[in-house]
Amino acid sequence: MKSSKNKVSRDNKTAPDPHKLTDLILLLNPNSQGGNTGKNWADTYNKVKDFLPKAHKIIFTKKANDGIFITRKLLRKGYKNIVAVGGDGTINEIANGFYDLESDSKQTKDYRNFKPLPRLKPINPRATIYVIPSGSRNVLAKSLDLQHQGTESLMRIRHMKRRKIDVIAATITDRDNPSLTHNRIVLNAAEIGIGAEIIDRSKKVRGKIKSRFVSTMASVIATLPAYNSNECDIVIDKHKKISSKMTMGIVANGRFLGGGFKAAPRAKFSDGLLDIIILINSGSFKMIDKLIELKGTSTYKYEEDILYYQASEVIFLSKERNVTVSVDGEPIGILPAIFKIYHNALTIKTEAASPRI
Repeated sequence: MKSSKNKVSRDNKTAPDPHKLTDLILLLNPNSQGGNTGKNWADTYNKVKDFLPKAHKIIFTKKANDGIFITRKLLRKGYKNIVAVGGDGTINEIANGFYDLESDSKQTKDYRNFKPLPRLKPINPRATIYVIPSGSRNVLAKSLDLQHQGTESLMRIRHMKRRKIDVIAATITDRDNPSLTHNRIVLNAAEIGIGAEIIDRSKKVRGKIKSRFVSTMASVIATLPAYNSNECDIVIDKHKKISSKMTMGIVANGRFLGGGFKAAPRAKFSDGLLDIIILINSGSFKMIDKLIELKGTSTYKYEEDILYYQASEVIFLSKERNVTVSVDGEPIGILPAIFKIYHNALTIKTEAASPRI
């Protein structure tokens, strides 16, 4: 990894100067926004370099989960200010890097013994993640009410506001080895069932069809007509149990999902609550109507087949086939899964949010 005159570097071995508290590490996914982040980076950097603090470095990720591992190394070396430049998946990876998360292979499908993370272990409690949306959808940015992305967002980095937000800690079963689980931080939302399967199929199709829109529409058309609801048990805050045919489950910290669906209209990033939305027993055509409804402002108070709860913990278990789970737009595993909210557990910096309409 080489340094250059414009301070673009891929070297993360140099220890930070403890007296330079404004040191920034910009961690970029060059493949975000369909590869445009990397392709246009030289032009972007020339536009934004004068807006950045003099003490900064730039590191590019190369493969999946680089954001997690690189961030952990940087925080352990003493860096405190990590700038996440990329789409929702990249920002999620970097946020996961703020915590020491371990997999647990001793989970069970009995919900009474399926345990959440006992606590979050931040690598550096004083560290801050700067959110620079630079993806194709930027759903987290929409939920955070941010107005700018990419270049425009980087130009405002000196004036970003610090805030604390809740994070969701998820323990999700491995698809290939159900005796293993993955612990993962969720910033915006997790999707379970048909939404996650559309995401999973879309990512596979995108290996052949580069257009995100075309791959998504192809996946929707291929998934919706054939999808069957699954008999699931859902346990909320350890005492409320729901047994139903579930078509889709959502565990949200933010209000929006991909496609602009306002799935969780009451969600707030710092209220200490999960927003849980469960679509039950919906056929394919009925499901389309319900997805369209999610673009509205309904609070689902009068919907028989859309259940809406706010809680601190929820467990989902499938009684039938494997049910896919995605986290911030990335397929992670299958049910069973448990989600728990941790109040104001992450410090972020963003531009000032737009007024909420």
